[in-house]
Amino acid sequence: MRRLPPILCYHKIERRLELGVTRISPRRFARQIERLARDGWSTLGLSDIVACARGERSVGDKEIGITFDDAYRGLRSHAFPVLRAHGFAATCFVITDYAGKLNKWDVAYGGRRFAHLAWRDMRAWQGRGIDFASHTATHPRLTWLDERKVERELAISRDAITQALDLHPIAVSYPFGAARKRETDLARVAGYEAGFTLAGSWSGDAMAIVRLPVYVWSPPVPGVGMLAAVEKVGAIGANRCAVGTSVWKALRQSSNRDT
Repeated sequence: MRRLPPILCYHKIERRLELGVTRISPRRFARQIERLARDGWSTLGLSDIVACARGERSVGDKEIGITFDDAYRGLRSHAFPVLRAHGFAATCFVITDYAGKLNKWDVAYGGRRFAHLAWRDMRAWQGRGIDFASHTATHPRLTWLDERKVERELAISRDAITQALDLHPIAVSYPFGAARKRETDLARVAGYEAGFTLAGSWSGDAMAIVRLPVYVWSPPVPGVGMLAAVEKVGAIGANRCAVGTSVWKALRQSSNRDT
């Protein structure tokens, strides 16, 4: 089977505290990146990661992928400048209907809302080591939708990025990492060359590239240190718990419709 580089997935890099597990403080993030750089790691851009997954490129020693799901606004101040300072590339997956808006698609743990990057923020970082791709239009769990709605989520997001950033996104990150064969097939038909999941085992399919989510308890060198195997087991468990967020959202939507 083709070998993948280790691929990290971050979410929020924020000073503000919240009750969720995906928020990493700017200081902790900077230390993790500094440690990776000091240990001799180099990063791959999106096209290179996809090429590795498709068997068109071999994985070099100490090459790693860094990705961000959701495209939160804090990245422009607390993550992207740190990466640029070390010459690191990264990929940011965008929830297109919420660009420049608050994350009302999510459960507000602790009552806090976080803003997403605006299109102008993304344009400012294009060509500066940050690739942008799709995280669907509204961040639903695709495996719970009918086929037509999945097609719509994939197409709307792809078209929005094309129009706003003048690029054709080659990849999609499935919300919550949830994707089965139906979703990967639909993503391929929608024009994506690759798809990204979370916390699982890679089967060799470029439409289901596995990443390791970085949580608040992750070690100083996430994904590649001595604790990588233990970290993966914990990430799988935590990602499965994310189904609770989807259930909560579904109940809230049902309640709003009833009222």
